[in-house]
Amino acid sequence: MTIILDNYTLPKTGHVELNLSFDIVISAEEAQKKVRWWLRDHVGMLLDADTPILMIGEKTLWRVPIYISFSHTGRFCDLGSANVDASTGEIVDPEGVKKTLEDYYEKEVKDRVPPYKPRQRESISDEYIPKHIPPAPISKFSRLKDGEA
Repeated sequence: MTIILDNYTLPKTGHVELNLSFDIVISAEEAQKKVRWWLRDHVGMLLDADTPILMIGEKTLWRVPIYISFSHTGRFCDLGSANVDASTGEIVDPEGVKKTLEDYYEKEVKDRVPPYKPRQRESISDEYIPKHIPPAPISKFSRLKDGEA
């Protein structure tokens, strides 16, 4: 677990003594799951939550990093973060977080996403192709022509 002290003035060198007291009602794992499911329900399926960092300041918060990933690239880039109040378990300003994520994606990420390239059938090893299931029939609605994979 990483702890970041927010707005604490420390000397450059010398002895530092911290006397802190706070309650953590929601664990890091619970905060991460809360953000993960909020992302799925309210923002998008391609976003996920990373390991939270405990932020100690006026409030004690779990800062949960958020990233986007694609099926053809895996984890692509970080988009931002959401704060979860460690004493209540509530996401701080969810609508503001959603807007920030969407704005960052539009301005910084959208134009850098590599184009989707489906895997070619030749790249799949025979050991992973089921032998007991016949291939799906080609539908008139399919975009593939006969013989294409």
